[in-house]
Amino acid sequence: MTRAVTRQMELVRAALIAGDARQALTAIDALSRTAARTGIDDAARTRLEPELAELRVLALAALAGAQQAAEQVRSIVQAARSLQTYDSLGRRNVTPTQAQMPQRF
Repeated sequence: MTRAVTRQMELVRAALIAGDARQALTAIDALSRTAARTGIDDAARTRLEPELAELRVLALAALAGAQQAAEQVRSIVQAARSLQTYDSLGRRNVTPTQAQMPQRF
């Protein structure tokens, strides 16, 4: 029982550290199914709680990193859309680009 849950937690941890969101979600689903199927007694819950807390910290760090990356992409796209150049006479030419808006992943 606890061995299966611990193994699933290790898979979640590895996926979060690797930055593989899809694998992390798959591993979290598997962890939930395993815990629901086998059950966790109070002693095991007490022992596993620090590991779950670590997984929460890793997941929050991954979320913060993804949000920062999305913000950087937004800034880059905004800057690319408003590129301004000057011709040889010093006149400003504004060249809007047709970059697609970033999508949520």
